[in-house]
Amino acid sequence: MKNKYDEVMKNIEVTDEMRDRILNNISKLDLEKTSKKMIPFSQYKKYLSIAACFAILMVGSVIVYNTIHLPSEPPLQMTPNIVSYHSAAELSDAIGFTAKEIQELPFETESVKYTSYWGELVEIKYAGSDNTAIFRMASGDKDVSGYYDEFTSVESHEINGYDVTMKGNDGQYLIAVWQNNGYSYSVQFIEPVSQQVMLDTIQSIK
Repeated sequence: MKNKYDEVMKNIEVTDEMRDRILNNISKLDLEKTSKKMIPFSQYKKYLSIAACFAILMVGSVIVYNTIHLPSEPPLQMTPNIVSYHSAAELSDAIGFTAKEIQELPFETESVKYTSYWGELVEIKYAGSDNTAIFRMASGDKDVSGYYDEFTSVESHEINGYDVTMKGNDGQYLIAVWQNNGYSYSVQFIEPVSQQVMLDTIQSIK
């Protein structure tokens, strides 16, 4: 094998002209590759900056899109209709029946608040420096006091021809509830009162 290779190599002649042409072609080939494939560092930084800006714009666009197309929060549930009035007369006109009032209280009243709940329940709150009384009234026969604690003192009394249940502890009373002529009533004191004070308060309601 080696002999054949030597024979072939002996028969190949490279003239000066051929050598110059080959070297010239090689030189051109290297220059073309360099000019096409190599990028100066200053231009490389410029292209890199452009690419970074483009990436930021793309990310920003995605964030804005997602923000705009976020699923909206479910609507908040509306609270029941609770309206305050300046007087019992205004409250009566709004509620559709005559709202009664407490005429006598065991403390000096500093403010009175008239409120309609859901257009069905009357609440009149009498606030003073020593105590607060809350009177409620609604059509029907359900307990409208909203007060369901256990009490040690529970008594029944007949007042003005109807039965009243008074509730409290140790002979002092916080709640009284009753029904009369298709309406339910309640009186609540924030601070407990005596049996007589509770009876007098209920008898004064007109």
